[in-house]
Amino acid sequence: MKILVLHTPKGGSGKSTLAREIAVAASLAGRSAALADLDPQGTTSGWYKRRKAEAPALVRYTPGASLDPLRAAGVDWLVVDTPPATPAFLPGLLALADAVLVPVRPTPDDLLAAAPIARSLAKHSAWAFVLSQVPPRSRLTDGAARQLAALGRVAPAQMTFRADFPAAAIAGQAAMEFTGKAAEEAAALYAYAVQLMGESDATSQG
Repeated sequence: MKILVLHTPKGGSGKSTLAREIAVAASLAGRSAALADLDPQGTTSGWYKRRKAEAPALVRYTPGASLDPLRAAGVDWLVVDTPPATPAFLPGLLALADAVLVPVRPTPDDLLAAAPIARSLAKHSAWAFVLSQVPPRSRLTDGAARQLAALGRVAPAQMTFRADFPAAAIAGQAAMEFTGKAAEEAAALYAYAVQLMGESDATSQG
């Protein structure tokens, strides 16, 4: 079982959106994916209650608890949505993660917070920034990407601020399940997550 953690102490950065898009993409690719919602705000849990499809699963996970029950249930990927700030359990969870994605909006406040995040993940071998909620046709994007690249790895896929993301969430869906630019971006981010985890796509595994 692989563990992918969505992490940033900044609120409103798009962690929940990225988590559900990646988990849905993993399910569509043939993986047994599960979501764990550690955010007290319960955004991912609320989305799951609106969802009609059975996959991905929403599972209870307490940081520090044994992962054996999830392994026994056949979970391939556990995608973890974390709360804002830095709860006490976070260092242990990050150490356990096979990969960490850090969503960052191209705003001065978010970019200012990126440096300490990079320092905290310096010893982790598989992590990357993901530009999130990017305004279409904005000059801010290239500058933000350069600034983040000076601090660490930046995912080649980004998530633009597109109507399909909130529209899908209303119905308990993911933009991955639609067609259009948002779905393409989510698919590209999933493909990058597969690479970051050191795996090949489940669809090519036979």
